[in-house]
Amino acid sequence: MKPEDPASAPDRTPDRKRRIFVVEDHPLMRRSIVEAILREPDLTVCGQADDAPEAPAIVALEPDAVLTDLQLATSSGLELIKALRIRQPALPVVATTMFDAGRSERLARTAGAAGFVSKQEGPERMIAVLREVLGVGGANGDGRPD
Repeated sequence: MKPEDPASAPDRTPDRKRRIFVVEDHPLMRRSIVEAILREPDLTVCGQADDAPEAPAIVALEPDAVLTDLQLATSSGLELIKALRIRQPALPVVATTMFDAGRSERLARTAGAAGFVSKQEGPERMIAVLREVLGVGGANGDGRPD
């Protein structure tokens, strides 16, 4: 796990960038996800991991949301969601996968995920779901801040 900006404490003002922690085991996919988030004016990445790290490590970085793949190399995104629900019940988690979206979404929501996006839906949908679970977005209807 690597924090993106460990020296700065999260700013909790309404107009600040929302902090996302990304858990994805495929380097190219993780890089694409991180780059998509960083292109957004109201979002940033506070850390990333290639497998489900210990829940306390994620919580310590004080993200506003976690985006996790369900099929990780040596661990389960479902178990990570459950662990985060116990440690930080208000922390929204968005689950993602490339496999059987309907079944995966049901499993993720049962585990406690606040949102779900299939990787086939693309980065725009992923950003929209992140904003939805964060309760942010512009009044102009495009999901971007006004």
